[in-house]
Amino acid sequence: MIRPTVPGDVEPLVALAADTGFFKPLEMQALREVFDDYFAGAADGGHQCATLEEANRRLGFVDFAPTAMAVGTWHLWWIAVAAGVQRRGLGGQLLRHAEDEARRGGGRHLLIETGSVPLYEPTRRFYEFHGYTQVAHIPDYYAEGDSMIVFRKLLLGSGPRLQFD
Repeated sequence: MIRPTVPGDVEPLVALAADTGFFKPLEMQALREVFDDYFAGAADGGHQCATLEEANRRLGFVDFAPTAMAVGTWHLWWIAVAAGVQRRGLGGQLLRHAEDEARRGGGRHLLIETGSVPLYEPTRRFYEFHGYTQVAHIPDYYAEGDSMIVFRKLLLGSGPRLQFD
């Protein structure tokens, strides 16, 4: 079951993300700040965080939001599945949930940023498997030798357009 994340989920979800081995200590600190902001009112601007739970066990989460100063652009900021249950389709469920919610919110496309280091090769393949296309590569973005890779998936054939009168 995918449900809205609640404050009691924060510590278990931070531990889940840390246990995957994909996130650096600085990123774990940022994740805590994301949750703090979310529960301090960021959800009012469309920011959403959802938890995947089975048999009262948290198995993953996804965090996504409309992009500030862009019409119909959404970003997926975080997605994680517990290390012991990866490769069972749970990440795909969370990704589809984010896509569906972004569509409901008028999303034209969803952007996802990740790194270029070998550790993230399975992550990049996951996004490609789910229909995402690489649209940007910013060299040495995160650190020397770790570029930012941006993926995009079109959600709607056409969406809101700005009008300049």
